[in-house]
Amino acid sequence: MTVMGGAGYRIAVDPMNALWVMPNRDLCKSFTQNRWFPFIENCAPLAAMKPAGSERHLWTRLEQFFARSTLTFVGSNSPANLASRPAGLVLMDETDKFELKSDREAGALQNAEERTKSFPYPLRVKTSTPSTRHGEIWKEFEMGDQRYFFLPCPHCKEKIRLEWGQVRWWDQEEGESKTNGDWDLEKVRRNTYYRCQKCEQKIYDSQKTAMLREGVWVPTATNGLLGRRSYHLNSLYAPLKEAQWGNLAVKWLMTKGSATRRQAFINSTLAEPWDNELLVDDETINVITYSPSELPEDRIPILTVDVQENHFWVIVRSWGNPKMEGGQQSWLLHEGRIETIEEVEKIARDYNVDPKRVALDMGHKPNTVCSILIRNGWRGLWGSDKGGFLHSGIGADRVIKDYSPIQLRDPHLGTVNQGEGNQKAMFVYWSNDRIKDRLAVLRAGGRWHVNANVSKTYIHQINAEQKESKRSPVTGRLKYFWKRVRKDNHMFDCEAMQVAMALVGGVLEDDTGAPEVPIQSTLDLTPETDATPDL
Repeated sequence: MTVMGGAGYRIAVDPMNALWVMPNRDLCKSFTQNRWFPFIENCAPLAAMKPAGSERHLWTRLEQFFARSTLTFVGSNSPANLASRPAGLVLMDETDKFELKSDREAGALQNAEERTKSFPYPLRVKTSTPSTRHGEIWKEFEMGDQRYFFLPCPHCKEKIRLEWGQVRWWDQEEGESKTNGDWDLEKVRRNTYYRCQKCEQKIYDSQKTAMLREGVWVPTATNGLLGRRSYHLNSLYAPLKEAQWGNLAVKWLMTKGSATRRQAFINSTLAEPWDNELLVDDETINVITYSPSELPEDRIPILTVDVQENHFWVIVRSWGNPKMEGGQQSWLLHEGRIETIEEVEKIARDYNVDPKRVALDMGHKPNTVCSILIRNGWRGLWGSDKGGFLHSGIGADRVIKDYSPIQLRDPHLGTVNQGEGNQKAMFVYWSNDRIKDRLAVLRAGGRWHVNANVSKTYIHQINAEQKESKRSPVTGRLKYFWKRVRKDNHMFDCEAMQVAMALVGGVLEDDTGAPEVPIQSTLDLTPETDATPDL
């Protein structure tokens, strides 16, 4: 309707030839017959410009000659028609459904834009429901000044942008929106509210209309092209019953398990590009409020680090005594992204972590990591797809553990500086599936504590891997494995490494039947092999 109103205004007040591009010719005909023609008839200035009498043949569903301008409707799948229609006003509707570039022709959107080059002040209007981040409309939006509609909060009066993450049906008292442990859709519809980003007060649908009257468009990007305006509006703003926040929450819950319905919600309701990661919900994690001073004194902190190209992800977790009353517990003390190794070193000091209980991931840049380990007296962990590692036991007994015997690595391995006299870094391999299984058991056991002030990033990344099954075509048996469902799984890896490090250091009780080893001495043992792994 907005585009129709703008097109009508230009035809009546600032006439010039106009081109309206839609995905195909049939859609053009249907649109003009059912929406555009009734709009013209109900607008007196435009109706007066229609040809009459002997010139009525100049008024068709695909081409309309007004008194001082011509409007042509063209399907994006007709390159010939696009190429022969110069226009000062080009309207491109549902651009993400346009024909793409072929071996012989540029894309329909680019062809349409070319039709305006002979006009000094052309206007190009592009609208669409987004598809993916690589779709045309999202790229166009990012090239503009990215305007969002900001509304005043009825409580704090601060201007806020309506975002899906602030629609709340899931952070209420246990059972308020559930029946027998499952979401009760009618209760969800009734209890959902919007939580203000600024003051965290509850906003209800009944307050939305008054907020809309005071809304303003605000550009949020400073690096867009000068003069290119881009607008984003989702269904949270709509003052319609279908778009009430409770109804949208129900609609979201009904998309679970269906990629088609989930994508339709993301694209059409939220006006956001689809990403396969959005198919996976963040599972609720149990959080409690605590401070280190309130925790038992008999604890051992462990710091684990996921190493990336130019930054680090770290977690500090404090582990209680395995013999403590009620069973062993652990508490998350710190999580987040760190930019420099010096900051990691400071965190280790701040939380008083024994150097032998600081572990860095060895899978990325192993030589560089080895140098860091040697300099700080830290240890390395290297994830492996092996199902277990053979260890020597007492006498002839041998056991399979979730981690390897201690390994040594030259920090200059593979370079001219490699040598027997170099100090070696100590590390162990850990079994991905077996350690992650242990992590899942610990998380479900009620003794794996996460503070209530944990970041959204942590919650998102801790859900980055899921246990799935696949049936063997040979034996017919189900094989279970951990599948990465999100690109960023750094916090999940850090927590898995916490389990591995706790096992290696004797902090977490081992159930493999191996002889007990004093905690302090475990990582001080002479390696069972001093052979550098074949890497």
